[in-house]
Amino acid sequence: MPTPQAHGIDTDEWSRLLPLMAEQALASGSPANNPVVPTVDEIQDLYAQIYA
Repeated sequence: MPTPQAHGIDTDEWSRLLPLMAEQALASGSPANNPVVPTVDEIQDLYAQIYA
């Protein structure tokens, strides 16, 4: 499965942008389509897991 790292996204840059990406994901409204709306921290955890 392609990962952000496999696409050449720098680890430090990814980590630096995690909070912003999580905030933007939550603000997009898409998480509200799930039975349980994740928190910003949970979204960051998911993003961290998919990096490698």
